[in-house]
Amino acid sequence: MRYILHVTSRALLGREAEYDRWYDDVHAVEMCALPGILSCARYKELDMAGAETGVFVADYEVETDDPAALLQSVFAAAATMRLTDSIDKESPRFTFQQPLRARSGDRHG
Repeated sequence: MRYILHVTSRALLGREAEYDRWYDDVHAVEMCALPGILSCARYKELDMAGAETGVFVADYEVETDDPAALLQSVFAAAATMRLTDSIDKESPRFTFQQPLRARSGDRHG
């Protein structure tokens, strides 16, 4: 089954551009090379007024029959990944988004 692995994180204050570059150029590439991870789309979170909140979002499209096992394999692979010291290490949050129904091409409801 396909899911979205929804990851939020923050950079250390003043190091946002460095973190953003690392995520795009290194981390997302390494993540997408892992089994079960199909693609990555990245966003900056905005509040209701359109101001940046400082939260970076990565939505990974994944295919797995066991989301918990896939996440454990990601954590295990982290030991071999090129990490950065520009991340706020307390900030990462991981959730899975499960589709409610397939809507192939239906854009109106």
